Formats: sequence, structure tokens, C-alpha cells
Amino acid sequence: IQQHEPDIFADTHKAMLPGDFVAMKLTGEISTTASGLSEGITWDFQEQTLAKKLLDHWNIPESVIPKQVPGFGDQGVVCTRAARELGIRPGVKITYRAGDQPNNAFSLNVSQPGEFAATAGTSAVIYGLTDQPLADRESRLNTFLHPDFATQPPHYGALLCVNGAGRACIEG
Repeated sequence: IQQHEPDIFADTHKAMLPGDFVAMKLTGEISTTASGLSEGITWDFQEQTLAKKLLDHWNIPESVIPKQVPGFGDQGVVCTRAARELGIRPGVKITYRAGDQPNNAFSLNVSQPGEFAATAGTSAVIYGLTDQPLADRESRLNTFLHPDFATQPPHYGALLCVNGAGRACIEG
């Protein structure tokens, strides 16, 4: 977009993941988490902060990155508009946010390094916890900050995804 549609890029206010968008609709505020930044490939694992060198390399202004809130903790409250549309009371605290695969791991009680969750549908996903960031130069594996990253030792989620896996099973 920056290269081919510069007018649209110039109008960009914030870049959000789906969970950030949902939280914005609930609270009326735009924010993200460290885990979300790592999922969006804008996290520096060595410095444990926003990957400013990456943003600079791709000429992405830091201003498009939402403010950071904790994955577990105060992320805002349900605003009046969202409360009215959802039929809940305004002011309910939002205290957790994570991506689909970390949430799947939590639902399956995967909570310690060495444990894995496997799911199959339109894609096949293996998501495992580790106590160190893993790198794969061939991009077969993605590593994210797990939502409970602040634990000691820190937890990372290693994700392997095969798209179209459901179709492969049907045709196989």
C-alpha cells in the first residue's frame, strides 16, 4: 500500500490485529499487547520492545502502532455504545486479550514449556510452548510472545501451520 497506493497509506491511523479491533469496538480505544506486536511481526525479541529497526527499514511510522497494554491486566472498560449494542452494562473491565492459537492452547490447558496443542480444520496447527524464542530462517515456524510471557521463565508460543489441511484430508 505504501508503494502502490501512497494516498491510502498516508491516511493510515493505526495498524491493528483482529483482537485489537475487537478491543477497540468494546472500549472505544485503540491498543495492542506485546503478544499482538509479536504476532504482527513488529516485536524485537532481543530488546523485548517494539521492533523499531524493522519499522525504520520499511519506512513505517511508529505512530501507526497502537499504544501497548498488558495481555493480562487493565485494557479499558466496555464503553456505553458497545454495552448498549451487546446488552451488557457499561464499565465492565477488559482484562485479557490473545490470538486464536494461544487461546486454543489455554483452552486445552497447555501452560508449560514442552506442551503442545494440535488443531485441524481448514488448516492444521501445532502450537507449543517453549522458554526461548525460536527462529526458522525458512519461515516454517512462527514464534510469538505467549500471552503469559511475563511468567518466569518467559513463555513463547511456537506455531506451525499447514493451510488447506482439511482439503488434503478429504482428497487423501
